[in-house]
Amino acid sequence: MKLCELLRMGRDRLEKSDVPDADIDADILWQYLSGMNRMDMIMAREDDVDDDKSEAYMKLIEKRSTRIPLQYITGEQNFMGYDFDTAEDVLIPRMDTETLVETALKLVKDADHNVDVLDMCCGSGCIGVSFGLWNKNSRIVLADVSEAAIGLARRNVAKLCAGDDRFEVVRTDLFEQISGKYDLILSNPPYIRSDVIETLMPEVREHEPHLALDGTADGLYFYRIIVDKAREYIKDEGYVVFEIGNDQAEDVQYLLVDSGYDDIHVVQDLSGNDRVVYGRYDREDNR
Repeated sequence: MKLCELLRMGRDRLEKSDVPDADIDADILWQYLSGMNRMDMIMAREDDVDDDKSEAYMKLIEKRSTRIPLQYITGEQNFMGYDFDTAEDVLIPRMDTETLVETALKLVKDADHNVDVLDMCCGSGCIGVSFGLWNKNSRIVLADVSEAAIGLARRNVAKLCAGDDRFEVVRTDLFEQISGKYDLILSNPPYIRSDVIETLMPEVREHEPHLALDGTADGLYFYRIIVDKAREYIKDEGYVVFEIGNDQAEDVQYLLVDSGYDDIHVVQDLSGNDRVVYGRYDREDNR
């Protein structure tokens, strides 16, 4: 069978299962299996593929057709220009979350000192690790309650930051095992309302960890705790920076105002949706 025929077969099988972007996923799975890049594939479209390779490819296609996320199959997701390992039971990094990292980097771009950063609910570690790789004058603590997330975050630190002692990974239930004070507290906490989870696409609903998704009845449970407790761990005029759902900006701003934060802003992602809310805590103003 020619490669172009095999790719068409893969695409058709994914389309039959209503997989979004079936043509893209079919190509990516071949690249993952074969090691080819996009140009290699174009040049080899009329080449024959041996039976063993064809069979292995269709097994990957069948796996994806069950709506297992592509990133769990390939074990990797690019974020902020770095290839992060992925793992089942840990939330997959998303491009929208890059808005949080970009916002945080801008907040400290003129800092004249080392920046201490806490990545709370770190998951794969993509937020804290990428921040630290883009800002070399930072020290990063990555924190999560999930054992699977902590294991993956450590793996990504070892993979992307080998020999760099600026990164620390801590298993903790929110702030229980956290010490010190931070210039930035970054967080992409669980924020989806419990009753919305069953409406999500199968890749998310059936395969990604509900622990990393469920923000309880109103989606604001973790924001309330972090906004309140962060005041004990943030340096004077430090910032908390949250990812939010696109309908949560007003609620999270109110939480920050009620807890004494100022300089509160909302940042949109590339699609124009509200994606980040941040606020500063001034101890002088809150005495």
